[in-house]
Amino acid sequence: MTVKIIADSSCDLSDEIITDLDIDILNIKSVDELQNLIDVSFTMDEFFDAQRNGHIFKTSQVTTYDYLMKFEQYAKSGIDFICITLSSGMSGGYQNAVMALRSLRERYPNVKMEIVDSLAASVGNGLVTYYMAKASKSGMDFDMLIEFSKFLVSNVGHLFTVFDLKYLYSGGRVSRTKAKISDILNILPILEVDEEGKIFLSEVVRGKNKAYKRMSEILVENTTGTNDVVFPVYGDDYSILTNFLKRIEKLGFNNYIPLQVGTIIASHVGPDIVGISYLFKEIPHEYRSYVYDFNDCY
Repeated sequence: MTVKIIADSSCDLSDEIITDLDIDILNIKSVDELQNLIDVSFTMDEFFDAQRNGHIFKTSQVTTYDYLMKFEQYAKSGIDFICITLSSGMSGGYQNAVMALRSLRERYPNVKMEIVDSLAASVGNGLVTYYMAKASKSGMDFDMLIEFSKFLVSNVGHLFTVFDLKYLYSGGRVSRTKAKISDILNILPILEVDEEGKIFLSEVVRGKNKAYKRMSEILVENTTGTNDVVFPVYGDDYSILTNFLKRIEKLGFNNYIPLQVGTIIASHVGPDIVGISYLFKEIPHEYRSYVYDFNDCY
């Protein structure tokens, strides 16, 4: 029996990947400024249109109760599971998951269960979840999966830029002054995620093309190879990703799966985002046979 991989909706994996790899997703809730819950049928087009029309969205973490109900579903059936969460540096969801697990361990001593703090968001979280689910589906056992997760979490990298800082400002991540200056001078931030799973400003550039060029350069500087899958990410317009994809292809990054940012991360960064998640180091030999079959198409 394979180990069940559970994640939250901040991972921004496509429905196709989630279905194919049998990942169980717990939904983080989004609400608008009037505290109206975003219905699950709300499409990303509708969400981005609402943002462009001035609506501000916020998110709430997965509760301990929600985690407990999900975990017990598998524990009762004797199914080992690993839950991967949004970075503890950005949300309290990880701690909620830990508390839920703590209450189950004594009641189900024969079920192996663990929480993995991805220390990542969006497609960074998605990259960790993707590889863990691929490995589990291929038969990697629980203990080896935990070791694999340590490699993934310590080596996942993020790079992204946003064209409008007002969404980061509304979420308290940048000051009003910085947001206004960026807009006036066409200055774009290059953002990364540090070892504690928190977003930080890496550097600034002027204009989209320079942002794409610099992100491509940083990608090369930070990686030891080009064989592993990378996840480019975009907002409401796939076409703005084209220039960036051409750049990374020329640099040898041809195994990529473009993904659209979901409502959770988009609530904080807005509809105009271009970025990528990747691994600093190539996946070690002992794990490669479990995760590599590039005949897969998504």
